[in-house]
Amino acid sequence: MKITSYVELTQAQEKTIKDLETVVVRAVLTRPVVVATVRTSLAQEVKLTIDADGIIESVEVQYDCL
Repeated sequence: MKITSYVELTQAQEKTIKDLETVVVRAVLTRPVVVATVRTSLAQEVKLTIDADGIIESVEVQYDCL
């Protein structure tokens, strides 16, 4: 993934953006879509539901409170 930043980033921002480089993709058996999940170092999950045409249908952010 190529990331272009036009502003100076904090160390925390850089770390979170770097976490976006690792994506886990799983099939959804009930529909012709996949869910791509990104986990950040701060225990957040970003889930993108992507249809067969490459259109992002939904985005969900979860924060795991430990």
